[in-house]
Amino acid sequence: MELFKIKHPNFFILSLIAAVELLSFTAYFLPRLQIYLLAVSFLAVFLLSLRSLENGMLIALVELTIGSKGHLFSAAVFNFPISLRLAIWAALMLASLAIIIKSGPLQMWRERLSVFPYWRFLIILSAFVLLAFARGILIGNPAGDVLADGNAWLYLSLFLPAMLVYAEPDGRKKENLKKVFYLAIAWLCFKTFALLFIFSHNIAIMPDIYLWVRRSGIGEITAMGGGWHRIFIQSQIYAPIAFFLLLWPALKKKETRFPFLLIGCLSALLAVIIISMSRSFWLAFVAAAGLAAIISFKKNLSLYVRALTYSIISFAAALILIFVIVKFPYPDPQAGLSADALSARLDFNSGEAALSSRWSLLPNLWRNIMLSPVFGRGFGANVGYFSQDPRILSINPSGWYTTYAFEWAYLDTWLKLGFFGLLAYLSWILFIIVDLSKEERKLNNLWPSAIIASLLFLIITNIFTPYLNHPLGLAFLIFSSCFIKKNSL
Repeated sequence: MELFKIKHPNFFILSLIAAVELLSFTAYFLPRLQIYLLAVSFLAVFLLSLRSLENGMLIALVELTIGSKGHLFSAAVFNFPISLRLAIWAALMLASLAIIIKSGPLQMWRERLSVFPYWRFLIILSAFVLLAFARGILIGNPAGDVLADGNAWLYLSLFLPAMLVYAEPDGRKKENLKKVFYLAIAWLCFKTFALLFIFSHNIAIMPDIYLWVRRSGIGEITAMGGGWHRIFIQSQIYAPIAFFLLLWPALKKKETRFPFLLIGCLSALLAVIIISMSRSFWLAFVAAAGLAAIISFKKNLSLYVRALTYSIISFAAALILIFVIVKFPYPDPQAGLSADALSARLDFNSGEAALSSRWSLLPNLWRNIMLSPVFGRGFGANVGYFSQDPRILSINPSGWYTTYAFEWAYLDTWLKLGFFGLLAYLSWILFIIVDLSKEERKLNNLWPSAIIASLLFLIITNIFTPYLNHPLGLAFLIFSSCFIKKNSL
């Protein structure tokens, strides 16, 4: 990782992340800066990737982890929205093509691309994605909706630079990937705690922070009553994943002392999961942990005991950490001690607007799938339903709402890509899990099992909240694929 040949690389990386966040905050109040920041970001990532494509991939990983929807910087160019994530993606793809042309396409195919174990799945899935774009236009879906709906799937092409970087076994690259991911996760935890502190203490800068978070799409901040706020950041999806990646491998290590550092990290991640107030996260996290433990630990009772012990201690520490943040005596804590907000999130029969709207959508979504179940209706396919969302009711009192974005993510993929497109996607994921299971038996460690637990978490979350048809989920699948078989890191 040549970029980080400095005295304190970890501090340097975190400083760069902090600088990007600060520039993002500034630019959303000085919009003219956005286009210049995007141009500089594109050129910097492109030139850096030409020198070291690995470093370009690491930058993409950091942006995914801290950027949620990818709009830390965002501007319209000829009425076309350009985001930081799109600029980084374009820079990586352009650099990858330049490297392939320079080294020779046939040589790159033989040495890198053809040894990637899932290239057939990815080519087939990419074909269905292109077909969904074409069908969306041919069927007559609004062109703007087709582009806006399908642009997330463009991130699937990130497998090209991933194959170029990770085609050959390299322990150094594995460590770089883990190191940068954990540093980005550390920043994500810090940002979550900082936002919770600001909003639970009514800090003067709170209105500006709220506007930045909403405008940039970094996340959602919702008052839950009693001074409590829900701090939901889409990229918090990586917190449970980091939990598995830290805990599972540590279970087989022989500790002579109590693992204070591990417990501290796990408790911070659990605190983020709690603060997110995401029922999808909570349900998927518990279910994935249980399933992965059954798959990974088998009859090893000591692993179950250690995992449960570490988890309980970390959960208790996470609650204490949240309490300390919201009740810190300076300057003026606003949050009470009531658990009503948490109880309301745990009540799945509460009739909350988001839940009722989701169930109202389901039959209409299914009927639209049946209009073209094999080939799908392409990107931009709209479905109407009655919503209880107050924002929609304020615009249309009847509550009727038409959209191309749906919470039922597998049905969304079926509607757009068709049955065989969905099947190709699920087959890729299934083969990753099967091959990781083989790796776990061969290596006799729990690192592959940690990735399996992470994938199970994403699979379950995706039932209710779309992540596997989003760059956050697609990127994790691509990186996970790089740990397996001939190109195993």
